[in-house]
Amino acid sequence: MASQLEGVRPASESSIEIEFYFHGRLCHERIRLKPSAANLQRASDLRKKILQAIDNGEFNYALAFPQSRNAVSFPK
Repeated sequence: MASQLEGVRPASESSIEIEFYFHGRLCHERIRLKPSAANLQRASDLRKKILQAIDNGEFNYALAFPQSRNAVSFPK
């Protein structure tokens, strides 16, 4: 199932990685969910919401991923 979900993949036994472009940069973030079929779908749904927020100019990296090292790299 993971191969069917674009930009979403199991990263470890306890996390899922999502990827998306923000300000022209490919970003990878881990979600602390066991990579079951249901959780991979949840991560895919989250990624879709992120992509929509980016398209609408409403995405705030620091709010979405406050613990991420990438959060300080992008304007608010």
